[in-house]
Amino acid sequence: MPEIKNVIWDEFIGLPTKAPRAELSGFLEALPKSGGQGTASFACPSPVVGRRLLKLWNSLNERSFSGKITARGRPIELNRKLGRAFFVLPEGILRDIVAGAAHESGSERWAWFRGLWGGCGALYLPQSGYYMTLRPHGEAPGRKATALLSAEGIALRKRVVRGRAEYMLRDQERIVTCLLRMGLVKSSLLLEETAIVRSIKNRVNKVINCDSANISKTVDAAAAQLAMVDTVDSCGLWDHLTPAMAELAYMRRLNPGASLAELGQMLSKPVSKSTVEYRWRKLKTLLAALGR
Repeated sequence: MPEIKNVIWDEFIGLPTKAPRAELSGFLEALPKSGGQGTASFACPSPVVGRRLLKLWNSLNERSFSGKITARGRPIELNRKLGRAFFVLPEGILRDIVAGAAHESGSERWAWFRGLWGGCGALYLPQSGYYMTLRPHGEAPGRKATALLSAEGIALRKRVVRGRAEYMLRDQERIVTCLLRMGLVKSSLLLEETAIVRSIKNRVNKVINCDSANISKTVDAAAAQLAMVDTVDSCGLWDHLTPAMAELAYMRRLNPGASLAELGQMLSKPVSKSTVEYRWRKLKTLLAALGR
């Protein structure tokens, strides 16, 4: 099974650029920003995000912006360094993108969320559990994301990590819903497949552990019962036993690995597991009374 973190970013880059201004707005609200001389500089978490930003930008109509475009005609100047992407955008165009991003329809609101998640989100699948996180720079994007998901019946949990707000979703079904709303259909199906495989593995492990525990209990009980039989034999106490107890002790010696239920069925008059347990308790009490 391919790793979902690889699948999700490959699918993310290849998504069609529907509602590009709304998605760009989500990106720009998510990323850390610094400014100077009429420009805004952004640091992307990875070159993948930079590629998506350029794709979104190229799908826009540049003439709809009032901001000044650079001399080379490329408002987004992208550089790659140390596995990250950095780009510079004129302040005027930045304001146009954010102010002009329509959030009227559901598709536009989820396009904005897709951009926000692309800029500051992650999906983790540790050995147990599922984690979708958002770590936007600033409180406003977090409030907007919380309101958007709340309308879908999805509650984000907020916590502060190193002085920065982090919004977390840990329910697998709701994470799948978010992925579907963002258009990441392939990733959502892979996550559901992963959840099914995990569920089957957990069930198998529980059965194996339960069987192992039962085997251990059977072995321990048989060893204790064999020790009692050895005591009866070495001390010549057979005459102190009832015929039923003597038969049970003899049958245990012949079948050291049998369970109590199996042992009960081997007797001349088959009895239940509870009856076998009762007879062993009686033998233990008898040996204790005899000082053995």
